Amino acid sequence: MIKSGIKNLRRISTKSIYLVFLTALVLSLGAVPGMAAEGCHYNSNLMGQVFAAAEADLGVVGPQNTLIITDIGSPAESYVFLDDFYSEFDNRNLLYTKNLLTVENSRNSPLWFAFFNKCDGNCTYVEVSYENESNISYKVTENINFDKLSKTNESRDAWSEKVNNLVFNGHEFAILTIANAWATGNLDYELMQCLELHNHFCPGVSSGYVLANWMEENYPLKDGVSYTVFSCPNWCKEDVFVKRWDVTPGTGGIWVSALTDNETEALGGSPAGIFVVKDKNAGTMKAVVLGFNFDVVNANCGAKDTDPGWVSKYLADLWLMDQKNWDTEGLVSVISVMDIDADTLSEMKLADNNPYVVLGLLNSTESTQSSAAEGRHRNSNLMGQVFAAAEADLGVVGPQNTLIITDIGSPAESYVFLDDFYSEFDNRNLLYTKNLLTVENSRNSPLWFSFFNKCDGNCTYVEVSYENESNISYKVTENINFDKLSKTNESRDAWSEKVNNSVFNGHEFAILTIANAWATGNLDYELMQCLGLHNHFCPGVSSGYALANWMEENYPLKDGVSYTVFSCPNWCKEDVFVKRWDVTPGTGGIWVSALTDNETEALGGSPAGIFVVKDKNAGTMKAVVLGFNFDVVNANCGAKDTDPGWVSKYLADLWLMDQKNWDTEGLISVISVMDIDADTLNEMKLADNNPYVVLGLLNSTETN
Repeated sequence: MIKSGIKNLRRISTKSIYLVFLTALVLSLGAVPGMAAEGCHYNSNLMGQVFAAAEADLGVVGPQNTLIITDIGSPAESYVFLDDFYSEFDNRNLLYTKNLLTVENSRNSPLWFAFFNKCDGNCTYVEVSYENESNISYKVTENINFDKLSKTNESRDAWSEKVNNLVFNGHEFAILTIANAWATGNLDYELMQCLELHNHFCPGVSSGYVLANWMEENYPLKDGVSYTVFSCPNWCKEDVFVKRWDVTPGTGGIWVSALTDNETEALGGSPAGIFVVKDKNAGTMKAVVLGFNFDVVNANCGAKDTDPGWVSKYLADLWLMDQKNWDTEGLVSVISVMDIDADTLSEMKLADNNPYVVLGLLNSTESTQSSAAEGRHRNSNLMGQVFAAAEADLGVVGPQNTLIITDIGSPAESYVFLDDFYSEFDNRNLLYTKNLLTVENSRNSPLWFSFFNKCDGNCTYVEVSYENESNISYKVTENINFDKLSKTNESRDAWSEKVNNSVFNGHEFAILTIANAWATGNLDYELMQCLGLHNHFCPGVSSGYALANWMEENYPLKDGVSYTVFSCPNWCKEDVFVKRWDVTPGTGGIWVSALTDNETEALGGSPAGIFVVKDKNAGTMKAVVLGFNFDVVNANCGAKDTDPGWVSKYLADLWLMDQKNWDTEGLISVISVMDIDADTLNEMKLADNNPYVVLGLLNSTETN
């Protein structure tokens, strides 16, 4: 049943870690009933007021000169304004790929907007309040042209003072660097997509983009090739890998830990991580150990030791934006390349193990062959053809009956179709919060669309090819109404056979579960947002949503409160925490490792992880250790041992969607709560340490 479908949660085997390569288009778009959430005061004119406030200071907000940066969709219940925001956006003929960056943020962050005019460098920053009354709570306009601000000591000091005074409420660096880089016209859109997840533009994320491109050039993401990343040490770069390769913590694609200074020096002073390249067609697995040397950046970018941080970091970003600089000697180095097997990979994931120790710290200089990326062929009519193909089988694609699920924006260079897609979408009066879920995927995945009609359960799945010529390469229509498919043994067997034959090219489970849950009208939009990152709907991600809500209820995200998550063991739930709390690997908010069967049993059989709650206002830090028991789900959701996985998992999802069930005895348990300090937190992050051992909940004999 569910235990064996996700992983055996009573005895978690490291060899059965759930590895699925899936990620989130961070534009935070989804599809559920767009009703105002309880506790949120919805004002349908608020977004118009926000745009008007910007235009009062900047003049016309138009497609030739404007970049809008906003965290809409991330702060709690801010999704109620999404449709109004995009209505204002569309009415000004703004384009999604040219005039907008939607960044992730935590749930207890304010809802804010920055409107930047590249012609004169002026930027209007607006915050809104919507808890009791919906209104603009703060507005300021500043000139953030980097050349002007950095020109003299006086101008630098003046801006530094405004940064210290939080003129943009703490977003000064993010807005200045992103806006100025965009204004150069040289900011790669695929790098810009990574900034959505990371929330700001810094040399750390730029270095990740360089490393990602190095990997793709030397170990191309051909069909059947995937990466697993051990980002050790961590420094912002991780969010590029999550976004670009769909290696999310919840799918087991990325594992994050820290190194001591001595370990860093022993690895040459600048280790960047271990990239495991699995080629399932060739049956090979290689561990590629890379280094990245920031001394090379510092020596070439033009920054001075006396520069304030916002100057030196932006100059480093500009230098790293220029792809000609990526071949600079010593910037990216190969520490080692070696063949490994599945057992070695499993060992590298364990909480007690340092992955470099597992590999023996070899110093091979094995070389690899590079290949240039192929150009993409853009057909401006292709998206119209996709919608027409769906309507040929389903009838009118309209706002009352349709859910579109797509990975557009994730496959390599598929962003070239984004504006055309949204044009077709808008022309049918579809709504972003009611009719769309954009899911993350890896760069070597196909570009696909599913159109689901909830009235009759029919679903048209479309794939397109755009490498040489742009056209529809595959189309099929199936009825995926869950009640019909699961009604009899014959209907179950028939659908299971189609799943085995990959009728939707491997996306059968994702499309069936998301579409049917959406059709119930009870799928919480904020859970739907998490599915965008995780790429499918399973009890693992549902359990994460229940755990996240438990934490927020018992340790509320008040002003000054933040979480750091040690998700150990991992099982899909991690992607909820990343999406909901903005605890990305690159920001050091989440640390992922595995447990042995003995460790799991010693912790009561169902540990879920350690949630460190830091309250900077109170000066406290607590480690909250929780468990989650899937036996309780199995006993209550109505699934049978004989059910196929797609049935039992969906029934578990339905049960966990009902928030009344979250209080069921034994579902969530508190294993321990203790006060800790910063030194303890740092120890928990180290690659050699098991965080439960650091907290005294396990001893060394139990970890063997």
